[in-house]
Amino acid sequence: MDIKLKDFEGPLDLLLHLVSKYEVDIYDVPIVEVIEQYLAYIATLQAMRLEVAGDYMVMASQLMLIKSRKLLPKVAETAVEEDDPELELLSQIEEYRRFKVLSDELAAQHDKRAVYYSKPKEELIVEDAILKQDKSVMDLFLAFSKVISAKQEEVKNSHTVIEKDDYRIEDMMALLNSRLESESSVVLTGVFAGCQNLQEAITLFLAALELIKRQQVSVEQEDNFGRIILRKGA
Repeated sequence: MDIKLKDFEGPLDLLLHLVSKYEVDIYDVPIVEVIEQYLAYIATLQAMRLEVAGDYMVMASQLMLIKSRKLLPKVAETAVEEDDPELELLSQIEEYRRFKVLSDELAAQHDKRAVYYSKPKEELIVEDAILKQDKSVMDLFLAFSKVISAKQEEVKNSHTVIEKDDYRIEDMMALLNSRLESESSVVLTGVFAGCQNLQEAITLFLAALELIKRQQVSVEQEDNFGRIILRKGA
């Protein structure tokens, strides 16, 4: 079963997505929280054996440096540093945001102008699922990143057990359907609570995506970074 997630256009696009959720000025966002969410997203891609582009990994190393500096105890400041990597990063995100706004405006003008001309038939590419309150499948994936990060830490701290890879997406779909038949809704974090290992959690997540694509399950998120709720039916 081939499940595809919408990719970001690059590491700055992912960071802008995370930063914009705080609905404050870019220079006022809690940068450590944003960095942790970015690193969790990259770790989840790796856990799912998905290829991670090199520029994402370069950005991850830069973010880890910024995070380490933010977490170190501050000593008496003797002089202002010439190069502030955090300020430089936020400036890059702000510059990227401006260019993206201009790009969106140009695309809108292009679409408006294009209605006056006959165009050849084009393949329409749409999102497999749209979450309520202007959410997207990527919001679901980012929420799953938090779950998988916690599960990785749990596995690392437990005894090493080699388990057979025999989880099937179809079985997990049936499991989710069964739970939603007996419960009006289930919380995403609660769904993964009983998973014994990463492979089971990943298979369960892919099953949830497939149910969303088939419109057998609807998804809600009450607020930014809030809990993800699954309900029966689209």
